[in-house]
Amino acid sequence: MISGKYMQATIPALRIQPSEDDNDSGHHDQTHPTAGQGRLSKVVGFDIPSPIKRQRANTEITAQHVTLAIQHGVSEADRKEAMYNACAAFDHGVQAAHDDEIRVGADTAIFKHLTFLLLKRGMIEKEVDYNKRIHIEIDQDHPCETEHNGDTDNTADKTETDENRLDSITEEIACTLQGLEMVLRCSADCISVSFQRIGKEALPIILSLLQEQRAQKLQQIKNQNSSDSRDLKHSNSFHSSSTASTSVSEIKIDGSSTGHSIDRKTSDGILKTCTKLIAHFARVGNLTDTLASTKHLLTVLRKIISMPEESQVPIESRLNCLWIIANLACNAENMIKMASTPGIIDTLVTAASHPTAKEEEECDNVLDYLKIIRSRSIAIRAILNLSWAHENKIPLSEHSDLVEVLLKTASHRESSWTGHGKGISWILMQSRRHAAGALRNLAAAPRRYKRRLCRMRDGNFLETIAEFATADPDSDVRNKIFATLFNLVSADTAKLFVEKKTVLEAIVNASTSDDDHGRDNSDCESSRTMARQTLRALEKSLPEDEAGYDALRPALSRFDSQIAMKKSLSLGTGLAAANTAANMNVGV
Repeated sequence: MISGKYMQATIPALRIQPSEDDNDSGHHDQTHPTAGQGRLSKVVGFDIPSPIKRQRANTEITAQHVTLAIQHGVSEADRKEAMYNACAAFDHGVQAAHDDEIRVGADTAIFKHLTFLLLKRGMIEKEVDYNKRIHIEIDQDHPCETEHNGDTDNTADKTETDENRLDSITEEIACTLQGLEMVLRCSADCISVSFQRIGKEALPIILSLLQEQRAQKLQQIKNQNSSDSRDLKHSNSFHSSSTASTSVSEIKIDGSSTGHSIDRKTSDGILKTCTKLIAHFARVGNLTDTLASTKHLLTVLRKIISMPEESQVPIESRLNCLWIIANLACNAENMIKMASTPGIIDTLVTAASHPTAKEEEECDNVLDYLKIIRSRSIAIRAILNLSWAHENKIPLSEHSDLVEVLLKTASHRESSWTGHGKGISWILMQSRRHAAGALRNLAAAPRRYKRRLCRMRDGNFLETIAEFATADPDSDVRNKIFATLFNLVSADTAKLFVEKKTVLEAIVNASTSDDDHGRDNSDCESSRTMARQTLRALEKSLPEDEAGYDALRPALSRFDSQIAMKKSLSLGTGLAAANTAANMNVGV
């Protein structure tokens, strides 16, 4: 498990249900899971780092008292005190205590409180917008009179007051969302109960908040670019140089139609908390179909993942969105629907294409590198989950960029950042396992698509795969790669196999090796078993009177001779042991 201190990101402590990867064989006899089978409840097997929080609940304030205070808090002072106490009481890691919070209705109370705050914010925004329009009309009708009467200063004071009111209510909304997220750190059963209460009403609101923050981040980029253009035009101006020196942390984000600016910390907090809320729902298997069918949900997640780097979207938000997509893709009923959702596959491929060699070299520290490979690992796992559906194998295998990303990830065995701790080697290994599993699944596509895969990389696809099979230090990766080779065998591809001496050599060596670690430690048969099946499949696919079989015959002969030699050695060892035992008995 990755250390929870690997970075400062406070990704939600989502408790992962047991993975069912042990049953996801990708060979020719694979049957696609259907509704009602075990795969519906499977969730992606990631250990999400826990946020820094108390491991014990605050016993001085009971959930019942906190919930009542939220329900009764209407005035600003009472509201803020109630939510402050709620966040103080609910920010812990005791699942049973969170279950109690659900049982007393804390989730419902907080959600109702949230809707009240959103309504109040809307009213304030309308009031602010109305005041601005009135001021503009007065200025247009009586510009000189307004200036003479000093109304400009009064308007400025009024605007500042309005902005303070909007800042205050927005911070309340952010705090309320955090309280709801804390309560949903409960068990999966209690999350299901909570979703039945508030889920269908809460999801549209959460998605609306995410869209709002995304729009504001994009507006920030637009404003910053405009500011840079103005600074460039007036680069010789002292005033221009002074105003351009504002630090990044001081930049605010243009918000609603009122022109109000939201503090970046508050905006980032809303993004992180809203994605955590959806992630909590997504960790329950029987909710994944409902979530994937929710209007705009997949689109919003995709757009947040795809936000430009300069938007400075929190890495936690991106990781949460990737995690949600990977979990939803575990549901057999979602696989086809998600793969056909515009932009989802391309977004996953883009996320999985980093880091490039240049990016790895230019990373400033191990934490930055860790964020990138963490994103790639989850994106590759999402692709693996989507590749199980038989209907997805053809479109995914035709996506050349996707296949290339899988090959690149499967080859990433070492990094200059390895040895710095933080679980980098483990993440790289997990990524290779996911990539090898996805390649294995895609190799089970129909015959003509197998041939297309083998022709990739200028005809060197099989050599690339064989190199993974022989060089990777992880037996699980090797097992899946040999399963990939087995799945690729057909009457159309058999000649391509025998034309590659390095590929045949890798298969024969594995078929006669002592490496028989499979099924118990992996989700497929051992390398030796798969290599032997591959040789037999090649033998059946090539007629004996064809030239290709002549090329295969030496490999088969070598295999048979080595097997016979091992049997002979084994028999000799057994006889020697028996003789030794007999001699010992005679001596007695």
